[in-house]
Amino acid sequence: MNTYDTTAAIYATYADLLSGHPLLRANAVLATPPVREAAALVFDKALRARSSVAFWAHPLSGKSSCITALRKLAPMQFPGCGFIVYEPSSKEVPAEGALIEDLLSEIGYESRIERSLTGKRSQLERALYSLAIAGRHLFFVIDEAQNLHSKELGWLKRLVNWLTVRDIKVTVVLFGQSQLRDMHDRLRVQMPDLTARFMSRLNEFRSLQDAADLRVCLHCCDEETEYPAGSGWSYTQYLWPRAFKHGFRLSNCASDLFEAFRAHSGGVIDREGVSMQWVAEALMLVGLEAETGDADDFSLSRPAWEKAIVDSDYRTRVPPIIASAARRGRSERRV
Repeated sequence: MNTYDTTAAIYATYADLLSGHPLLRANAVLATPPVREAAALVFDKALRARSSVAFWAHPLSGKSSCITALRKLAPMQFPGCGFIVYEPSSKEVPAEGALIEDLLSEIGYESRIERSLTGKRSQLERALYSLAIAGRHLFFVIDEAQNLHSKELGWLKRLVNWLTVRDIKVTVVLFGQSQLRDMHDRLRVQMPDLTARFMSRLNEFRSLQDAADLRVCLHCCDEETEYPAGSGWSYTQYLWPRAFKHGFRLSNCASDLFEAFRAHSGGVIDREGVSMQWVAEALMLVGLEAETGDADDFSLSRPAWEKAIVDSDYRTRVPPIIASAARRGRSERRV
């Protein structure tokens, strides 16, 4: 298919597929430097039996996208592995039975759940064993881990031990917000065995720090993505096929985009970087104009990026450091 035919073929799909483009839905999973770093650490740990790794992150940093990427990449690195994501809710009094039922629901367990706690435990153990037996490896990801109660960690420890005895390697990955650091410090004093098991080292899942980070992110859109599946068209090519043909690449916009964020960050970007959520919003807003704006000489100027950033309400955000301080202040007042 020649270049003209490619452009025409892409345009022909717009009526049915354009609205589902990952950039236009702001849900693209991109291999950003933070995601690559986290995945490398997780998979390195996964080579060791009974290993775990924990990350804390500011809100909107992209940890959900990282979890999605891990779900996609884990079977490639560890064929036949099981993968489960559990998101606990904040609670005053945890119940083991409720935890087990939540996990069975996440797995998609369809049989009738036993009434007795012993029966529920057995069902969960057997379900996880079946999920992981093909590759003898289970990835157990806990999102919003700051909501976990110490008792729940104790129950999970027993579950991991049960699987390990049966020659199933279990990699536990915790993702939480900044409160996870307080939880880590508290458990290190009160229950060091749980800290050693689940978060011996707490890593920051960082935001995008500079134009170089953004360039890697945008390069993914240009060359390392595909939409629709099987087409061979990258995210950038699909949105701007004529411009792409004539050399337009989002990665060339990295410096302008970062400086546009800097101009509206209130001076905090050099400390905090840019959260992936705001990059996704900016990409969505410039992408919405793609159908009518694509042209041989199309480009995205810094003013265009600044307009997208303003329209995303980035300027009205609460900086993570301020938000964290406010949460700590509220907690101290309640004590």
